[in-house]
Amino acid sequence: MHDAERLIMQNSRRTVAAIAAAAVTVGTALALGGCAATTASDAATSPPATSAPLLDTALRTQLETALDEGFAASGMPGVIVGVWVPGEDEWVSARGVADVETEEPMSRENQQKIGSITKTIVGTVMLQVIGEGEFDVGLDDTLDRWYPDFPEASNITVRMLLNHSSGVGEAGRAQVDRICADPHAIPAPDQLIAISAATPRADFAPGDGFEYANGNYFLLGGILEQVTGADLATLIHDRITEPFGMDRSRFAPDGEVTAPLTHGYSGFCPDLGETVDTVEWSNGESWAGGAMVSTLDDLHAWGEALGQGAGVTPDLQVARYADRAIISEETGSAYGLGAGVVYDTATDCVLIVSHAGAEPGYGTNFAYYPMTGAVLAMLGNGDGGTGDAASEITKALAPLLGPVLYPTPTEACAAPWG
Repeated sequence: MHDAERLIMQNSRRTVAAIAAAAVTVGTALALGGCAATTASDAATSPPATSAPLLDTALRTQLETALDEGFAASGMPGVIVGVWVPGEDEWVSARGVADVETEEPMSRENQQKIGSITKTIVGTVMLQVIGEGEFDVGLDDTLDRWYPDFPEASNITVRMLLNHSSGVGEAGRAQVDRICADPHAIPAPDQLIAISAATPRADFAPGDGFEYANGNYFLLGGILEQVTGADLATLIHDRITEPFGMDRSRFAPDGEVTAPLTHGYSGFCPDLGETVDTVEWSNGESWAGGAMVSTLDDLHAWGEALGQGAGVTPDLQVARYADRAIISEETGSAYGLGAGVVYDTATDCVLIVSHAGAEPGYGTNFAYYPMTGAVLAMLGNGDGGTGDAASEITKALAPLLGPVLYPTPTEACAAPWG
């Protein structure tokens, strides 16, 4: 396993409480490796037509075996995984059931909650809005323009909110407790922001560290609504899900998923039962940090869109991956403007752009690999009561997919993203 993968797995385990509340760290999102490239040419995003297929028969067989092992270790009722490489047939494979009562199998058509993958979407909307010039907001604008009473507001910038370097504290266990006390509640965004303001800050000055916190994205969502005059659901529909053909994706603070759907099974609230079906719970506590619902194929579409810039200007596309809060310089793990990255420390090339996501009862993983143009998506329906259930799948697949989807670059990447 790549050293960065080990570090990120450890980081994920240290933030179990946050994971359950959809405050997923770069954590399992980067478990499959990589670095998002600060650069990527057309040649780097598509394998040569004459090359041997990356997803050959031998690898597919190995992946099926690894998925069996990871699924057994996860304890989740069901999981579905897809890998797509440009010019090649997909690898999509499912295990288990979407509903333990009916024993309906997992299906790529099923919609479910995807948690903090939402941050890649909200971050992209913010970068789109900044780049258009029509709206009065920039990366270096400070928070006091919109939330003057928020702690350190005059020193926190939009850029810091995007890459979690603001020092805003993570509510963690308290957030989980609120979900368990009232799973159907839908707090107003201002309530969530007030809770974040009252949460103790990280022990570094704004811009001088990394602390993954949903509060950063609650603030970004609030800023977007104030700047554009539109609600966040409309912004995401008009700018992301509709233009990129994500017909089964929705910003859903109400938590509603539509059939065909996958039920979620959580062990985070023992007072409600050893394992609770969470399909009807709200996403209210997650809002701009994790309220999306989606499907396997829609995440594939989003991966392709993200890899092509997703409507972000070339300069801001470079900033998306260059303006990163470092988690570990040694391993090249970081968080960019709205996505996790791991970069090659020798060349600074980004090998993967990714994010994990979780809501109680659900675990997801999403990645784009610039060196090959590949996309990965994984959706599961259990948290195991620890938040680590989905990571068993990524740990099983990583040793096989890593060397194929993010080969180590031998020289600096030549052309900027965008």
